[in-house]
Amino acid sequence: MLSREVERALSGASNATATKIAEDAIIRGTGGWSDQQRSYKDWLGVNEDWKAVERLAEARNAVAHGLGKLTRRQIRSERSVKDKLRAAGITVDDNRVVLSDGSLAAAASACRDFIERLDLAVQAKV
Repeated sequence: MLSREVERALSGASNATATKIAEDAIIRGTGGWSDQQRSYKDWLGVNEDWKAVERLAEARNAVAHGLGKLTRRQIRSERSVKDKLRAAGITVDDNRVVLSDGSLAAAASACRDFIERLDLAVQAKV
């Protein structure tokens, strides 16, 4: 959504330098969670609560990068990561993320709700 709205705003730009600067800013502005939050706020005036997706990102990172176990990076902040996962309804057993049908359904619902709120907030600002 962020990239789409910024690209839409720049669609009439004919200056190659301005277009390149904007493209670089979009790449930087969508690099990580904090980059995205800041970009939505600074560029579109949208300030949503990202906590739910940040919690779920910890589960995603463990699955994608740790093959289901907390990564070395996550273990550096083990207590915080486990607290985030617990707040998302996800269990950790011996540093292994345990996903149940219920936790997956809750995660899907939380993501859908977040995307809907973010989309509505963007529509209200542009």
